[in-house]
Amino acid sequence: MPPTLLYLSKTFRRMEEATESPAQLPDLSVIDLDGSHGQDEATEEELESGTESKENQPVSAEEEQSSQYSHPVYKELSILNGRINKLNVAQLKSRLREHKLSTSGRIDVLRRRLKAHLRAQKLKEQDEEDKLTIQRNLYYDYYLVIDFEATCDDRQNQATYRHEIIEFPAQLVSTKKARVVDEFHSHVRPVVNPKLTTFCTNLTGITQDMVNFAPSFPEVLEKFNVWLEGHKLNTPQARMTVLTDGPWDMGRFLHQQCRISQVPYPSWGKKWINIRKSFSNFYNTKRMCLKDMLTHVGMGFQGQPHCGLDDSRNIARVAIRLLMDGANMRVNEKIVKNHGSFNPGERVVRNVSCHEFEGMKKKLLIANETDTSTPPDESNQGNESDSDCDESNGSDNEPLWPDTGDKNEFPDLINAGSIKRT
Repeated sequence: MPPTLLYLSKTFRRMEEATESPAQLPDLSVIDLDGSHGQDEATEEELESGTESKENQPVSAEEEQSSQYSHPVYKELSILNGRINKLNVAQLKSRLREHKLSTSGRIDVLRRRLKAHLRAQKLKEQDEEDKLTIQRNLYYDYYLVIDFEATCDDRQNQATYRHEIIEFPAQLVSTKKARVVDEFHSHVRPVVNPKLTTFCTNLTGITQDMVNFAPSFPEVLEKFNVWLEGHKLNTPQARMTVLTDGPWDMGRFLHQQCRISQVPYPSWGKKWINIRKSFSNFYNTKRMCLKDMLTHVGMGFQGQPHCGLDDSRNIARVAIRLLMDGANMRVNEKIVKNHGSFNPGERVVRNVSCHEFEGMKKKLLIANETDTSTPPDESNQGNESDSDCDESNGSDNEPLWPDTGDKNEFPDLINAGSIKRT
């Protein structure tokens, strides 16, 4: 047995024999990091002899990769995580308050939060903070949170209905500061169906007067691009990605609108983060609607549902909570354009697999290698990432808007009887 595994095996066996109750656990805010764990002499000899026997042997790729995390602090963190898993809700909240952290959310959220904080704290104390680059800004400096509202009609076939964007909101989230730093918002005048249905107004809160005197989509898109340029984010080198609540905003609303308005599909919308996937992967939950995601982390919806501006603000709140809890969100969806005849019901959204993202990440790092302010990404090994459990195979297995499988998200659409439940 390799020395490290032998050491961990004996350590965990001693922990099990101790059978500590949660109330007897040591203070998690004080960890012995000097490497002394009461090893017996035999263990030390085994470790020493094991090291000598491999001293002149070539190092394999696996061993070289694991050596990046051979610092004793990682062994301490492994034991620490096991102890955190034994804490109940009251104990977790007590520990979080000691570290001045939020105590909102369910027990799995509280555990994630405490682990991420203590990990950051201990690695910093041991001068291992370079391994912490994943905490907030490894992949991107900004998330562009977008949630369009579009025309809709409960009397039409939703699979072939030509949706037009009537509200264009965006929140610019700084991953370094973990907060919204700017906001864009405009209503849009529809041209194919210029008169809003009563159903659309009741659902979105957007009235006819709001869109009658609003600019057209090409005008709003130009204003938005100018807004991006003001933040120096409308370039291929910008470390920014779009973040949406599902695939519909980019894959249906924006895609259809660009075809209707005969404008090029914007480069910034070709790949994005579907926060439902990231949230599900990071917190190990089922896919949730926006309201359920907020509830899961101990927050409530603020504003009016299906108001684009309010929705984008609430999605940004979820993204910020993920950042603060240590999530490393990556692009997980992309659009595949069809240059043939226009079909409103065509599927253009595909998954971005972990393997595909690795190639994207390398290109992003090469483009920004002259930026000394951005720490390099050497490895994603051993880090908390929302992509760790994502086994996407590139298939499109998620419905486009509206997600009729989510009865809580669109009850009025489903109850209208115009859409079949999935």
